[in-house]
Amino acid sequence: MDALFEYRNCPGCGRDNYDVLFDSNMKDGDFRAAVNTVYMIPGGKYGRHVKCRNCQLIYVNPIEKANKINEDYSQMASIDTSIIRESRLRATASQLDLIKRYKNGTRLLDVGCGEGFFLFNATRDGYITKGIELSQDAATYARREFGLDVEARPFEELQLPADYFDVITLWQVLEHVPYPCMILKEVHRILKPGGLLAVSTPDIEGIPARIFGRRWWNIRRLHINQFTAVTIMSILKNTGFKNMSSVSYRESISLLMLFIPILKYLKLYETLKGLFHPGSILGKSMHKIKLVYPSKLDNCTVICFK
Repeated sequence: MDALFEYRNCPGCGRDNYDVLFDSNMKDGDFRAAVNTVYMIPGGKYGRHVKCRNCQLIYVNPIEKANKINEDYSQMASIDTSIIRESRLRATASQLDLIKRYKNGTRLLDVGCGEGFFLFNATRDGYITKGIELSQDAATYARREFGLDVEARPFEELQLPADYFDVITLWQVLEHVPYPCMILKEVHRILKPGGLLAVSTPDIEGIPARIFGRRWWNIRRLHINQFTAVTIMSILKNTGFKNMSSVSYRESISLLMLFIPILKYLKLYETLKGLFHPGSILGKSMHKIKLVYPSKLDNCTVICFK
C-alpha cells in the first residue's frame, strides 16, 4: 500500500510539524480506482487531513504519488459538460469582469482551464489566450467547441517564456496539486512585471465548511490542499507576489446541478436517474432554475500582482 503514496512536508511553508485533524476513510480499492470527473460528484472519500503548526495550512498527508495524480487527471472524462456548460459560462463571465476591473492587457494564460469556458469568454472579449489542462478529454472539448489554444500537458513541463503573460488565472487548481509553491514560482517567472494573477480555491473556513465539517462536499479525494484566504495569501507572498486583495465574483449553478450530487451522496441517483436525468421533463425544468450567489460563500479568491 505504501508504494502508492508519498509523504510531503507542508506544501505552504515546507515544515514537517503538524497535527492530525482526521484520518483517511479510503480503502486500497478507492486509491486504485480512476477518477471519472471533477463535476457533480459528492465528497465522502478523503485522505488524512493534517494542519501545519507553523503556517496553519490544512493539507492531505500522505498523498497519492504525483505521477498517479497526473495520470488520473489526464484520463478523466468530461461526462457532465452538457449539464454544466451554461452555468459555467455564466460564472466565468463574472470572473472575467473581475479581472478587467483590476488589469488591462493582451496575453492571458489559464492554468487548469478545463473545458475552456473562461477562456472562451476571454477570447471573445479580445484577449490572446492560451490554456493548460491535464485532462485530454477536457482539452479536446475546448479545442473542438471553442477553437481554443489548449495544451494537454503538465504545466511544469512547458517551459513557457519569462515575463510574457499579462494575466494568469488558476481557477480551482491549487487544491489539486501536490506542490503549489512550485506552480506559483513558475507562474511568477512567466508573468510580466506588474502582471495580474487570479487564484480561487474552496474555502475551508467558509460557511458551508463550518456547517458540514468533514461532510463538506469539498472534502474529497481530489482535494489534497484546503486553503483559507489567510493561507493562500501567505503562499502567494512567499512565492513573490504582492498587492493582494481578497475578492468575489458571481457563481452560478442550476437546481439540477445542485441536486444530482446530493442524490449521489445518498446513493439514490442510480435508482432515480430516469426521473432526474437532464433529458427528462423534471430534469429540464430543474436545469432552467439558476441559483446565483457570491463566490466568497464557499471559495476564497485572491487577486495579486508580480
